[in-house]
Amino acid sequence: MFVLDIEASGLEDESYPIEIAWCSLDGTESYSALINPETAGDWDYWDTYAETAIHGLSREQCREEGESVVTVARAVEKLMQEEPVFSDAHWQDQKWLDRLFEAVGKRPPAKLMPLDQAVPPDKRFDLAVRLATPTRPHRALADCQLLAQIVREVRAGA
Repeated sequence: MFVLDIEASGLEDESYPIEIAWCSLDGTESYSALINPETAGDWDYWDTYAETAIHGLSREQCREEGESVVTVARAVEKLMQEEPVFSDAHWQDQKWLDRLFEAVGKRPPAKLMPLDQAVPPDKRFDLAVRLATPTRPHRALADCQLLAQIVREVRAGA
């Protein structure tokens, strides 16, 4: 099981994914990549508020250090074909995955699952309480690692 998180160029409909990461629930595996928006062809929208107040990533940094949409989509496709993948904001992250795969002319191989399904039903309230309190760094890998840790602790009854 994996936890996935995505940072985006903003929160508007024109926004797109600029960073993606996932980690295994047990913390032994992880992947993280910036996404070069120029490799998508029409990803032009940029929210300076998101850059300065949320994730701290610039378009220039994504362009210079980012992977192509094709490379990232292939990595996501491999993961989602082999493992269940959870997200704390599955509806939003699914939107970003759809945009990523649209850029390469494909559809995501599976849907993201809500993070609460990673714990037994009797622990979902505990998970919701724990998710409401942490301050997140709003960087994809750090967020995944924090979420996986919270799920592990809730499962263990901590």
